[in-house]
Amino acid sequence: MTRYEADWICPVSSPPIRNGFLEVDGGMISGMGPLPPSREGERVAVVPGEGSEIIRFPHCAIIPGFVNVHTHIELTILRGFLEDLPFLDWVRRLTHTKYNLLSRDEILLSARLGAAEMVTAGVTCVGEVMDLGVAWEAMKELGLQGIAFQEVFGPDEEKAEEQLEDLKSKVNQFREYETETQRIGVSPHAPYTVSAKLFQSVRDYATREKLPLTTHVAESNEEGLFTRFGAGVFAESLAERRIPLPPTGLSPVAYLDSLGVIDAETLLVHVIDVEAADFEILRQRRPRIAHCPKSNAKLAHGIARIDKMRSLGLTLGLGTDSVASNNVVDMFEEMRAAVFQQRSRTTTLESLDASAAFRMATLGGAECLGLSHLFGSLDLGKRADFAVVDLNNLALQPVYDPVATMVYSASRHNVRATYIGGMEVKVDAGPLLEKASSIADRLG
Repeated sequence: MTRYEADWICPVSSPPIRNGFLEVDGGMISGMGPLPPSREGERVAVVPGEGSEIIRFPHCAIIPGFVNVHTHIELTILRGFLEDLPFLDWVRRLTHTKYNLLSRDEILLSARLGAAEMVTAGVTCVGEVMDLGVAWEAMKELGLQGIAFQEVFGPDEEKAEEQLEDLKSKVNQFREYETETQRIGVSPHAPYTVSAKLFQSVRDYATREKLPLTTHVAESNEEGLFTRFGAGVFAESLAERRIPLPPTGLSPVAYLDSLGVIDAETLLVHVIDVEAADFEILRQRRPRIAHCPKSNAKLAHGIARIDKMRSLGLTLGLGTDSVASNNVVDMFEEMRAAVFQQRSRTTTLESLDASAAFRMATLGGAECLGLSHLFGSLDLGKRADFAVVDLNNLALQPVYDPVATMVYSASRHNVRATYIGGMEVKVDAGPLLEKASSIADRLG
């Protein structure tokens, strides 16, 4: 057994503990609480049993490992490569580079770089949307937990059966290596890249095989023009490829609902372009929502109505999206952006606060992935996946409320250590950075 002591233990599921300890046995949390006071009123160490170890983190907070509910670590190598482009141009350059300029080994390096960045930023669990499958390898290598959603594309209905079979083949080779905490899911990409027939086929397949399903939806105004009116840049792009897709007259959310895609197990990503009637769909179907505030803002897509979704009692998590559209994995920045955007949009403090944002970045994300029985909070019997945040910094002192301090003032650079399954994960980034630099020199 190992006991970790810190100035603060922040369980998420209960209030922060001042001068507390966290006990870990066999990779699981076996104990937690405040250190008992001495006669002088100061906290003193509790002597553990024989063969036990004490690790002290003075001036630190121990928090659950962040759950980054929507990521694309395969795209890490494209950080800074797609700056200030209109969305369709952004998509086209990304696609061309991924398929025509990068090798599989280079994208594997990209995924490893992304996984390493996650761990060093205090992220222990992800909802990774992958295309080429190398993210699964990187997750396994670094010990990142969560779900790797295999992406599928295909706007041409005539090819839907072929595309579904290809998806099944990919999923089958990955599922052999699944565990309870590292799972495979499926991700039909978005309404403008997946035909109605393929959406429904993937939905049926996921239901039969009990596979988690996620999809991007209502991300941009262009997507809304496409589903409602068959107009805009996405419609024009498909017309150039001679793929007919008549307008549905429906918002993106209503369109997916008409296909039977949205239910309580579905993880919807972005959900920005939402009509009043869509909220009734969300209320009835109760999907899980992945909110990516920084990526949404950088791509000029708008601000999701998180205050309204919270009022409906929907399950909400925070994601960074890819660093191609965000630039840095920093869940502190993500929490801060979420709070500030909601307050700016609504002009009310109650729209989102530090405690709610902290929950979205941890337990809420675990709930979105269906893994909250093991991740997202520091509770007895859960996995010992946690991060140590150094609060002994000019920008973080004094500390009155550790959660508010971290949400409003901390950054990834304050993460002192990350533990997965009770073991500290150390990353040697040197070789990754050297190889990434050589790829950038070639692409640039």
